[in-house]
Amino acid sequence: MAPNRKHTALTLCSLLCAAALLLSACGKKAAPETVATTVPPETTVVTAPETTAAPTLSEGQVEYKGKVYNPREGIQTLLLMGLDKYERPEDAIGYTNKLQSDFLLLLVIDENAKTVDLLHLNRDTMTQIRRLGIGGDAAGTFTGQLALAHTYGSGGSDSCLNAVKAVSTLLDGVKIDHYMTLTMDAVGIINDLVGGVPVTVLDDFTALDPSLEQGKEVTLQGDQTLLYVRTRLGLEDSSNLRRMERQRQYLTALYDKLMACSRADDGFLARTLLKVSGSMVSDCTVNQLEALGTLLEECTVNPIRYLEGEAVQGEEYIEFYVNEDSLQDTVMDLFYREA
Repeated sequence: MAPNRKHTALTLCSLLCAAALLLSACGKKAAPETVATTVPPETTVVTAPETTAAPTLSEGQVEYKGKVYNPREGIQTLLLMGLDKYERPEDAIGYTNKLQSDFLLLLVIDENAKTVDLLHLNRDTMTQIRRLGIGGDAAGTFTGQLALAHTYGSGGSDSCLNAVKAVSTLLDGVKIDHYMTLTMDAVGIINDLVGGVPVTVLDDFTALDPSLEQGKEVTLQGDQTLLYVRTRLGLEDSSNLRRMERQRQYLTALYDKLMACSRADDGFLARTLLKVSGSMVSDCTVNQLEALGTLLEECTVNPIRYLEGEAVQGEEYIEFYVNEDSLQDTVMDLFYREA
């Protein structure tokens, strides 16, 4: 690989991750001590006839809906998180912080099939979260919004790992290999460097910006970008589900603009990455990013998917309960193959 191509692979990987992360959402948030009092809808358990013998499973195999599955081989996973503060805290004290992971996207990269699946997770998802006590040691768990997992820790790698643990727990213990975070101050930077991002406005923002009329085609510029991907309060549909739809729309359009700019200018990605690098934290080494970037260039990126569920009003905040069938179907599809 020629040197300039090698560098492009590295910057492509990092910048695409940054693009995915920059869709941080603010909205109303739960305090770290909030504990859910509602429970997910009941699920119907169907008992197999007594005459049906259970299949014999080898190590690592699982049974689902009467079929046997093997773990999918040759995959890498990367959790991308967008943090809801403009800047990272300096000299964080203790093992709590105010940085919530308001945007979460899990990349599942299949090295054999050369595909990338993207799973967009709702920040309001109720799941088990690990508390960190004095010295950063685990101090029990509580049920809370997924976004809160990052608030336990100093705001650095320990917080990232706590969020990784929460996502893994939500997805039935699947392994997450790497993580990357970005604070939302990078949103406007990347958006304006690509010359703005075109979208068809999905909601009526005219009370906040007269130019953002529902159904109108606009090219988002400057502060409009954060307004479009962050706002939910004050809109007709103020749910995070609607906001997530706008985020997926924006991310898809941003990807197209990034690739167009990269094709027109070999140095574009490197310069853009330099602009936002101070907002990112990752456990990936330079060599890992380089290898991942090279792999991503060879892959087909599938449409963004998400877990179905129900958003309900809790005692104080919105709580999202994942549909168990949607969760299990998604985990099996992304991480297993029929034997």
